Amino acid sequence: MSLAIRLATVYGTMFLFTGVYLPFFPVWLKSKGLDAGEISLVVALSLFLRIVVSPFFASVADRLGDRRRVALWLAWASLGSAALFLFVEGFGPILLVALVLNAVFPSISPLVETIAMRARIEEGMNYGRVRLWGSITFIAASAGAGWLLEWNAPSIVVFCIVAALVCNVAGVSLLPRIPAPVRKPARHGEKRFAAILEIGRHPVFLLFVLSASLTQATHAVYYAFGSLAWQRQGYSDTAIGLLWATGVVAEIVLFYISGPLMARFGAVRLVMLAAAAAILRWSVTALNPPVALLFLMQLLHGLTFGAAHLGAVQFVAQAAPPRLAATAQSLYAAMASGVIMGLVTIGIGPVYEALGPHAYFAMAGVGVVALLGAFMVGRRWHGEVLAPEEDGLERQEEHGN
Repeated sequence: MSLAIRLATVYGTMFLFTGVYLPFFPVWLKSKGLDAGEISLVVALSLFLRIVVSPFFASVADRLGDRRRVALWLAWASLGSAALFLFVEGFGPILLVALVLNAVFPSISPLVETIAMRARIEEGMNYGRVRLWGSITFIAASAGAGWLLEWNAPSIVVFCIVAALVCNVAGVSLLPRIPAPVRKPARHGEKRFAAILEIGRHPVFLLFVLSASLTQATHAVYYAFGSLAWQRQGYSDTAIGLLWATGVVAEIVLFYISGPLMARFGAVRLVMLAAAAAILRWSVTALNPPVALLFLMQLLHGLTFGAAHLGAVQFVAQAAPPRLAATAQSLYAAMASGVIMGLVTIGIGPVYEALGPHAYFAMAGVGVVALLGAFMVGRRWHGEVLAPEEDGLERQEEHGN
């Protein structure tokens, strides 16, 4: 079996889980008696875990020199923790199990990505065509789980999650045994650390990261309460699954044409486009539009999520020197997927409890703030590097000596 097929299978089984968990886990939480505030806490606290847990497991894999083994451990731990949902009752135990699951399962992804990117560089593997299978299985899982909910109790969600994680264990076991490269001691560590601090606290970098993160955070109501809101508005579970799938299809199309799109718009304008799309998408969604218009709004997911992600990737590539690109990207990821999204999700719980689907108006408001922030970045940044190159730092040290 070729490496590309192995990795496509791994991505497929990973997103098989995500396609069930993301749209319908809140539905199961509600069926267990959790209110909107408790649901938002379960979702948000899980996001905060990613900031520290994933780097920890990645460092363990690097020290062992065996990313496959650690990924397989995490896959088994994910399956074992998810199985506990079949037995727990009450907010506290459910929260504890959810925290364990969201500590181990998301930590698989960086290990798989590392193997995939190494295969792309060393063997010329087409990463996009391999990664595409993850989005395809997400669509199948969300649509299939929605159909199953039509004629089953919400408890079916947990059985689907467990079944998906069984498939994930089988998929991860297909990963190749590729040893991690031996790291050489870093030179000029103090200068590198100084440069990391410089870009990390640069006002333009911070403003961009905040704007892009807020654009992603406009999805907080959608991720935590989207399915519940649509159930409240009378949509069938099958329709809800198809609505989620529609957003992912739009995301796939946008990534497919990402090359010319990034060249035409540039980093900042992509985020501005994403924020403007978020204002439109969530304002219309809050009004309980006809189903045809709602599907049209779901197509904007390609912009609200995809364009913001592409803009962030391009900004990091241009604003950070090559030696700090990964660090700068991790800083953005920690803010977008962890801190900002977590804080907004916690805050939106009481808002959704009070306003129901009209809480989407708050997400449109967040989009306005993100758009203003991106506009300010566009006035102050014109494609230049925001931290000095290493050679420049070395020359400064030589002159100082």
